[in-house]
Amino acid sequence: MEEEKKNIILVSTKNYKTEGIKCTEGNRKIIFLNPKLKDQVYLETEIYKSIFGEDLGKKEFFLKAGSYGNIIEAYENTLITLLEKEHKVPEDYYDRLDEYRKVVYRNLFTLEDYVDNKHRFDEIHEILGDYYVLKMKYPLERIPYEFNLRYIRMKSLYDSGEQLYISSLLNYEELEF
Repeated sequence: MEEEKKNIILVSTKNYKTEGIKCTEGNRKIIFLNPKLKDQVYLETEIYKSIFGEDLGKKEFFLKAGSYGNIIEAYENTLITLLEKEHKVPEDYYDRLDEYRKVVYRNLFTLEDYVDNKHRFDEIHEILGDYYVLKMKYPLERIPYEFNLRYIRMKSLYDSGEQLYISSLLNYEELEF
């Protein structure tokens, strides 16, 4: 039985073909073309598929600095959609987050919720200028948090004023990271 190859697309500020794969370190993102789970990796892949369509993976893209705001906007829209299901901290508590977490938020649940560890691992994080209480116990509950990290990384590439290189389809095992 043939082992399935992990097909990826490299998104970087450097062209790995001309400058080497090591040169992209710190300035790259790896997009898995066919992720197995519908998690933050899947959501990120869907963003690139929606923008580049059928050409994604078939040809390379070179985007000038500042010309990929549509990608950032797509990340933000996806993040806003994810956050609609999360518990937003009222603005009155922005300067008293510990109090909110320990007193107010805790009182929203029963003792059984905490005994069963349903909310014991929840954390408060700032996302897009607002604070949210995010579930953090299981990986699939952490999707908004993990996707926010991916958004922050992509936004930093955009804000750096660098061009963006999107590779054609690559085999993960063949690259020497």
